Amino acid sequence: MSNRYPVEIDGATGEVETLPPGKFRYRCKLDTLADCRREMAKVYRESRSKIIDVSDGSKFVYMLGAVGKIIEASDLEQRIEALEGKR
Repeated sequence: MSNRYPVEIDGATGEVETLPPGKFRYRCKLDTLADCRREMAKVYRESRSKIIDVSDGSKFVYMLGAVGKIIEASDLEQRIEALEGKR
């Protein structure tokens, strides 16, 4: 299949959908706090280098901070459940 535009594969159905020109889905791993830190550093460098607008960068970093808080809370929740299960 030759396609000049990005495609997205539906995980449930396996169907391939062509994304419109100019639209794409940015993928990065955000499973751990270290992943969030790495992505924040990348956004910072791109903002400093004027690759992305500083106001956009600050919004992205804010969102990454929120993702990091959820990861931290989820980790604490799992640890508490494990400790309560050992009683």
